[in-house]
Amino acid sequence: MNSEDRFKRRVLRDDVVEFVIEAILSGELKPGERVVETKISRDLQVSQGAVREALRDLKARGFVESEPYKGSRVKVMSIADLRDYYKVRLELEPLAVKWAIEKDSLKIDELRSIVDGMYKGARFGDQLMILKNDVKFHKRIIDFAENEYLHRAWNSLANDYWIYMGVDAEIKKFPALIEQAEKHQLVVDAIAEGDLELMKNRLESHFLDLKSNHSIENNDLDESLESC
Repeated sequence: MNSEDRFKRRVLRDDVVEFVIEAILSGELKPGERVVETKISRDLQVSQGAVREALRDLKARGFVESEPYKGSRVKVMSIADLRDYYKVRLELEPLAVKWAIEKDSLKIDELRSIVDGMYKGARFGDQLMILKNDVKFHKRIIDFAENEYLHRAWNSLANDYWIYMGVDAEIKKFPALIEQAEKHQLVVDAIAEGDLELMKNRLESHFLDLKSNHSIENNDLDESLESC
């Protein structure tokens, strides 16, 4: 395979990845549902090889699970999983900011620009834009620490899936999209002040709004997550 063919296949793979992610977020593909290679190949008119490569990427990013002889399916999440996941992130992100401040590698303006993208998404009613900027926001916080091991720990959490699905569930319960941008603005303000405890408190509020809101029972949250 020459370099041109390899590049074309990579582009096709990326297209398939975006197609499947958007199908999951739209509810067209539901948690636990099989992701059928032949159907995607036919719908997008791409080779099954490109679909297979895309599914490997999606598995690494946490969107799909696979079992021998059973193929791939959309990952199933639970409220217990989400709670444990957030506990880890509540420790990693303030640590990343602490190290970034020490190294003078923190880029507040970049975080503000990402939040601006979330406000733009809210103005246009574009939930997907908000979701993508949410993923980017938290990933850049980790990047600023410039620590390979922290970065590996972050990547092992399959954040793309969890952030997309967790925020998607939150938006289903609290549909005012601008609230997502406002929560991130508060986190940026705390980071700009160098107040890591305040940052952690605001992150916790952002992460756990669904569970801390007394008007929402765990059963309701489970249903919201399952409907993503």
